[in-house]
Amino acid sequence: MRKPVILTEKDTLLSELCRGKDVLNLGCVNHTLEAVQRPNWQHGRLAEAAKSILGLDYEKEAVESLSKQGYNVRYADAQNFDLRGEFPKGFQVIVASEIIEHLNNPGNFLDCSRKHLADDGILIITTPHAYGIAFFMEVLIFGEEKINDDHTMTFSRKNLTHLLKRNQLEVVDFLWLTQDTSKIHVHKTITLNVLAKLFFWIQLLFIHTLNRGFSKEMIFICKKAPASGGNE
Repeated sequence: MRKPVILTEKDTLLSELCRGKDVLNLGCVNHTLEAVQRPNWQHGRLAEAAKSILGLDYEKEAVESLSKQGYNVRYADAQNFDLRGEFPKGFQVIVASEIIEHLNNPGNFLDCSRKHLADDGILIITTPHAYGIAFFMEVLIFGEEKINDDHTMTFSRKNLTHLLKRNQLEVVDFLWLTQDTSKIHVHKTITLNVLAKLFFWIQLLFIHTLNRGFSKEMIFICKKAPASGGNE
């Protein structure tokens, strides 16, 4: 595997990996229906690139609303779903962007995802990095990391790679990611937007001068590991 690249945004990469493919997007709502109205709504961008796309999410009301708007989405739990009867060949790409850190049972999620991959398919996981410099700075300033209240865990590159291996998934590519949140989130004031931009540049300074392992997020691109016997 080559030396990991450092990205400052992920949506372009995800769209390119999904272009012309049959895609399953897990966690497609992105928390609330408000996200759907934004031009950078991830599921919308992936739908423009993919040959076909099915979105799953456990936000029932949001899924119902999106379905009425014509989106191919379903209410489901990423830790326990089975679409193999309807999609026996599996999906060429499964996207799981920023969801594994929300789950109670990440092993169940990885097992379900693997079973729904086509033979040559890829699973894309993006998630925060436990040792990102941003978390260290937040603990220094605020006394604790600033994360979504829904998060149940945070991973390092090493322990998530091990968890993937336990669930018969092989990492074929890995990238570091640190995003400029001033371009992603709507900040209430200009001052907060400027601070977000400054925070982004401070992170990049650490990453490029000290170690890319201080990046805030990680991107794993995985495939099914070679079969070792037994049936699914």
